[in-house]
Amino acid sequence: MKHLQPKLVLIIGLLIVAAFSRLFPIAPNFTPMCAIALISGALIQNRILAFIVPLLAMLLGDVLTITLINYKYINIPEYFSAPYTALIYLSFVGMTMMGFWLRNRKTWSNLGIASFAGPTLFFLTTNFGEWTHNNLPKTFSGLMATYELGIPFYRNDILGTFAFSFLFFVALVLLTQNNPKLQEQKVK
Repeated sequence: MKHLQPKLVLIIGLLIVAAFSRLFPIAPNFTPMCAIALISGALIQNRILAFIVPLLAMLLGDVLTITLINYKYINIPEYFSAPYTALIYLSFVGMTMMGFWLRNRKTWSNLGIASFAGPTLFFLTTNFGEWTHNNLPKTFSGLMATYELGIPFYRNDILGTFAFSFLFFVALVLLTQNNPKLQEQKVK
């Protein structure tokens, strides 16, 4: 049986902790979820696992928040059969792919670029999906109004992604600096 590498265990452990943090929201959309997708793509060498980790973290977070917090407003089958849910998960696939771009470009500035680009992809994709079934006109003006309504969530998503991406990388640097088994991928 193949053993998991210590760094992979560390990454997955931090991602699980981050997924559970959705149960204690600071502000709407101020979550670690976009950061999880970026970090998974950047640091998990197995590409399939890099996609699975954020999608499972998202699935776990969705089930927990629906079951424990939002059960009065939506149920699990209703949420997962809604057309916008597929767009949410597809945007996480896209953010994981952005993380692949970071793999050989691990600098603080590139992390900043990805931390802005990820939530932007999420904002554009999910609000477009929202527009396709909301009550606003199916015109350019209606689409822009939908995006305008999403701006407060977008701002929080960007702030959350920056905060969690940088915290995650700082935690990895601090946890790996004195452990040779974990040092193969330091941030420049």
